[in-house]
Amino acid sequence: MSRRVSALGPGGKVSRFKLKQRSRRQGLLRQQQQQAGGGTGSDYAHQVFDELLHRASSIFELNRALDAVARESPAVAVSLFNHIVARPKVAPNLCTYGIIIGCCRRVARLDLAFAAVGRVIRTGWRVDAITFSPLLKGLCDDKRMSDALDIVLRRMPELGCTPDVFSYNILLKGLCDDNTSQQALDLLHVMADDSRGGCPLDVVSYNTVIDGLLREGQEYKAHCLFDEMIDRGLSPNVVTYNSIIAALSKAQAMDKTAGVLTRMFKNGVMPDCITYTCLVHGYCSAGNQKEAIGIYKKMCTDGVEPNVVTYNTLMDYLCKNGRSMEARKFLNSMVKRGHKPTIATYGTLLHGYATEGSLVEMHHLLDVMVRNGGRHDEAMDLFASLLANGLAPDVVTYWLLSFSSSDSIAVSCSFGTTSTGSVTSELCQICYPSTAQIL
Repeated sequence: MSRRVSALGPGGKVSRFKLKQRSRRQGLLRQQQQQAGGGTGSDYAHQVFDELLHRASSIFELNRALDAVARESPAVAVSLFNHIVARPKVAPNLCTYGIIIGCCRRVARLDLAFAAVGRVIRTGWRVDAITFSPLLKGLCDDKRMSDALDIVLRRMPELGCTPDVFSYNILLKGLCDDNTSQQALDLLHVMADDSRGGCPLDVVSYNTVIDGLLREGQEYKAHCLFDEMIDRGLSPNVVTYNSIIAALSKAQAMDKTAGVLTRMFKNGVMPDCITYTCLVHGYCSAGNQKEAIGIYKKMCTDGVEPNVVTYNTLMDYLCKNGRSMEARKFLNSMVKRGHKPTIATYGTLLHGYATEGSLVEMHHLLDVMVRNGGRHDEAMDLFASLLANGLAPDVVTYWLLSFSSSDSIAVSCSFGTTSTGSVTSELCQICYPSTAQIL
C-alpha cells in the first residue's frame, strides 16, 4: 500500500513523472547488478553508480547495487562507497557500512574495516553482532586471536552489543584452526555458563570444538564433549560423526568406525560423501584394499556420489602397490561419472606407471592430459616432480618426449639422459615417428 501511495500526486492521481523516474532507476539497478556485479569492469560499475547518484536514487537502491558489486569485486565496492560519502544528498546507513566492512575484510584491509566500525559508533547508531562478524573473521584469519577475544568479551558488551552464537562460533573456529582447542573448550564453557549471562550453544559450536580436539589428538575430551552435547539436548549431525570417523580413520582404528556408523544409522543420520571418503582413506592406510573398494561400491549403491578426493585416494593406494592398471579403471569411471581429474589425479597415475616402467601407458595418459585440458605447464611440473623422486633417466626421457614439441626434445637432450639414436628407435616403437624425424 505504501508503494502505491508514494506514486500518487495531488488528488490521488498517479504521478507519471515519479513512476517514470523510478522505472529508470530500477532499470539502471538491474543493469548494474547484471553487468557491474557480474565482473565486466570497474569502470562500468563506477559509471552506472554515478548515474544512480545523479538521479538521486535512494540509499536502499544504492545498497542493493553496492551489494551486487561486492559479491564479485569487493575492492570496487569500497571505491564506490567513497562516491556515496562524497555526495551529501544521500547519506550511507548502517546497512551500507555493513557491506563495506565485509568488503574490507575480504580484501585484507582490516584497518579500513576498523575505521568503518569507528565511524558507525561515532554516528551514534546502535551496532549489533552482525556488524562485528567480518572483523572477527578477519582477525581470526590473521591469527590475531587475542584481539578477536577482546572484541567479543570486552568491547562489544561495553558498546551495549551482546555477542551472539555466531560471534562465538567464529572465535571457536579461529582457536581450533590455531591449534588451541583447549582454549576453545574453555570458551565453550563460558558460553554455556548461565550465571554469567550465557549464550545458547548450537550444534556448530560443539562440532567445531570436537573436531579441533580430535585433530589435536585429544580423543577423550572430544568424546566427553560429544556426550555433553547430547545431554544438552543437541542431536549430533553428519558433520559431528564425520569428525569422529576421520580421526579414527587417521589412526587406522577401523574396527571402531563400524560402531560409529551403526550409531549414525540408529540416530537417523545418513553418511555423506565425506563419511565414505574418510572410510576409504582409513582402509587404504590400513592396507585393506578389499574393504576400501567395498566402501566405494557401497557409497555408489547408496546413491552417494564419490568426489575427486575419493577417487584420488583409491588411485594413490593402488599405484603405490603396483596396481596402476586397476587405478586407470577408476580414472575412467571418474570421467564417465562427470568428474574432472585434477593435476594430482594425473600425477598419481603417472608416478605409478613410471615406477612400473609402463612407458606406453604413461605416454597415452599424458596425451589425454594435454589434449583434454591443455595442461602443458602442469605436465612439465609433473616431470620435475618425477625427476625429483628418483625416476630412472631413460624413463624420464621417454615421458618427456611424449610431448611432440622441439622444446621438450631440447630439454631431454640437455639432461643428457640418452643418445639420439636410442631415442629415435624408442619413439618409432611407441608410434611417434614424426618426432623421431625431428631428431
